[in-house]
Amino acid sequence: MQRRELLKFSLTMLGAAAGASVSRALLAGEALHNGSANTVFNTGQRKAVELLSEMIIPTTDTPGAIAAGVPDFIAAIVGDWYKPAERKIFMQGLLALDEYCASNGGKSFAESGEAVRIDALKAQEAAAAEYKGPQPLRLRKPAEDENAPFFKRLKELVVLGYYTSEVGATQELAYLPMPGYYDGSYDFDKIGREFTH
Repeated sequence: MQRRELLKFSLTMLGAAAGASVSRALLAGEALHNGSANTVFNTGQRKAVELLSEMIIPTTDTPGAIAAGVPDFIAAIVGDWYKPAERKIFMQGLLALDEYCASNGGKSFAESGEAVRIDALKAQEAAAAEYKGPQPLRLRKPAEDENAPFFKRLKELVVLGYYTSEVGATQELAYLPMPGYYDGSYDFDKIGREFTH
């Protein structure tokens, strides 16, 4: 399966769970390249995105987010696909992490120790938990929310970027190109009736 096909399949599977901006990129059928043409992050922000990606999906017995190219995926989505309001929220979230770390250790997020970085991320998670977005009407998919908080966007991008990568799809997940099996000699007497389709 090619990455383009995997991205389209992922959108189908995620449905309303995928954010509006990511959905736009996936619907366009874009194979996201390594590194965004739009260099949206400076060096410190890029390092922060790498650290955040690996904090959410670390390397264990399978490769982590960095090995899967998630920071490049995030740069492509934020730089090339996010609307200005969405990009602003993401960049403000990175700034808020730096400010938290500076007030709790005098360094930026990328330069801080692991304990301070974890506390900073927990503060963003707590802020995101308080956010109340638009509520969907009954039997309708959730409305697109361009004002979703930084932490929600970050998790969405890391998870989607990881599991649509070759590493995530083949080394983390059990890759089964054709689920199930075909038994041409199945004894229908065991069930009494044939299946209908």
